[in-house]
Amino acid sequence: MSTIQLLKKASQMVDELARIGQSTPAELAKVISEPRPTVYRIVAALEQAKLVRSAGDGRLELGTAILKLGDAAADALVDRAELHSQLRWVRGQLGMSAYFCVLRENGAVCLDQVEGSDVTLLDLAPGRTIPLHAGAASQALLASASAEFQAAVLQSGPYGRIASQTPLTAEALRKKIEQAAVRGWSVEDSEVTEGVASVGVPVFRRDGSLLGAVAVAGLRGSVLGHEAIARQTLDAAAQAITAFTAEDGANDARDTAGSEEPQGSEREAPRTPAVIAKASALMAALAEERIATSARLTELLEEPVSSVYRMLATLAEAGWVEQIGHRGAYRVGSKLVALSGEFSRRADIRRAAAPILRAIHEATGETTFLCIRRGTRAVCIDRIDGIRVNSRVLQLGESLPLHVGAAPRALLAFEGRESWEEYAAIAANTGEPWLRGRSRSEFYAELEEIKEHGFVLSDNQVTPGIAAVGAPIFNHRGEVAASLSVSGMREGLLAPPDGDPIAELVVRGARALSDYLGAPPFPAANDADVFRAIVDRASPA
Repeated sequence: MSTIQLLKKASQMVDELARIGQSTPAELAKVISEPRPTVYRIVAALEQAKLVRSAGDGRLELGTAILKLGDAAADALVDRAELHSQLRWVRGQLGMSAYFCVLRENGAVCLDQVEGSDVTLLDLAPGRTIPLHAGAASQALLASASAEFQAAVLQSGPYGRIASQTPLTAEALRKKIEQAAVRGWSVEDSEVTEGVASVGVPVFRRDGSLLGAVAVAGLRGSVLGHEAIARQTLDAAAQAITAFTAEDGANDARDTAGSEEPQGSEREAPRTPAVIAKASALMAALAEERIATSARLTELLEEPVSSVYRMLATLAEAGWVEQIGHRGAYRVGSKLVALSGEFSRRADIRRAAAPILRAIHEATGETTFLCIRRGTRAVCIDRIDGIRVNSRVLQLGESLPLHVGAAPRALLAFEGRESWEEYAAIAANTGEPWLRGRSRSEFYAELEEIKEHGFVLSDNQVTPGIAAVGAPIFNHRGEVAASLSVSGMREGLLAPPDGDPIAELVVRGARALSDYLGAPPFPAANDADVFRAIVDRASPA
């Protein structure tokens, strides 16, 4: 099998896993029309590159490397940290979900989203693709796209219905695009999600080319009638995004030395899955560089220029890389944003945590919890009751404020200072004495100490006589995604008979789940000594 064919088959397998979630090698063999031995070799290479991984029971799923490549694809288009900061600002101003999309042939791809206070909009999650015929973001993008692109979209009608007000004909969509072009912004109601409205504004680079669209969405009652305020806020965010975004490829040299593929024999190319490892190294280099010429990639990989060109051409055909302009440099393709979104959507932290919760429960006999953040509260999404005592607090589906207990504080402490201050401002408006006589600076100092230790110890905070230990679970960006905790009678939890601190089990479990979500490696530390020193200070006499 040639290099091109091998990479094509590998990309088809990844696409299939993204489409259906999990599959066996036998099922993949049917999809790519190759014998099982070939599929097993490709799978081994993809597993080595962490592009796929075992899901148990002989099944495969997308691997965590997809997440890093998805972030790299977004980073090549816009500074994600700055973008996220702007989206948080928009959400703070309007209270609605704020999101940013880029235009692609198959739809408007969401690069980032900050959830609003009223409703979680799953269709707008990062990596998801909004159809081009529906939604404020799509219409804002189409209104600023080239006439050729608009014509192609209009010629593809009639369109499928998504919600009650989805434009179904080319004429209906044309009117929406023309209206958005005249206004300079767009508004829609119940086109993508029933009962949800959105407002979108195009975002341009400093050279005037279209970058994307920034938009807000929420329950129609909170959007309609407030379009003018939303547009003003989005205009300010769009200008800020333009200010920190470079021209497309402006900071990178063009490929001036031989942009056409060098002539060479296909026999020179590797014919084994080793080429997948080389293609993975190419993608990693491109992710690191953000934008790079083929000459630069040849230098980094120390591969023949002909091999690099063949890999780039094949990866570009598969959508894994994109060339910027004619004979231009390359970047990670926005398709990886969509693949990353599929990984995140299908990653089941509850399923992955189940055996870890059981193992800790069997080792300690205590109650184990898995929690996630929803707004200003920690929600229990899984729990195993203890065999000696069973706390009635934080039952399955119930929640606690983020400043109370072990699992909630593990969710809050490992976020940034900005999140702490935002939470403190919200908590102060409730009128409840949540600080319990402490100042905000003392509260922040407690969170800093938790962050330094790497876990939370709660002693008599929620229920008298009950102690708990909690640890954060991180995602591939190093952000807190969930928390794992154990609670029980303080005498047993703080001084277990075998002498091993339960905190050690909790942190190890949280780290295993962080690995499942693709979190960066944790720095080496003598955890056992840290656990014992902290727990000893709180242990009952």
